[in-house]
Amino acid sequence: MGSLLFKSNKAFSLIELLVVVALIGILSAVGIVSYSGYTKSAKQKNAELSLNTINLGLQEYKSSFGSYYTEASTCNSGSSAKIVTNVLDGQDNLTDQDFQFCISASGSNYTITAKNPTTGCEISLNQTLKAIRNNSC
Repeated sequence: MGSLLFKSNKAFSLIELLVVVALIGILSAVGIVSYSGYTKSAKQKNAELSLNTINLGLQEYKSSFGSYYTEASTCNSGSSAKIVTNVLDGQDNLTDQDFQFCISASGSNYTITAKNPTTGCEISLNQTLKAIRNNSC
């Protein structure tokens, strides 16, 4: 009979629910920031791979024509399309990426640049084959 007078409540209190919601919010915020960093890094690595691909095509171009291909030093979708056509023989599509590409060459020196017009990130590769990033990357 005593057990009928005292009912045990089996529910969460409002404070417990608020703590759980706050923890989920904090974990979500950390996850979103981390994910953003991972995608930014992956896009930059993809641009570096494209720079290496262009470099190989540029070496082939020099073997065929005796000098390095040069394009206006302003990176835009038009310069990327010309690189695909003239250096990569239309075999690679650089125009669908976040970066735009351009080549400047003089004698035996050249610089291939990948520029993200949204973030201002620039990654350059020259004849030393070392990728150089600006501060926006």
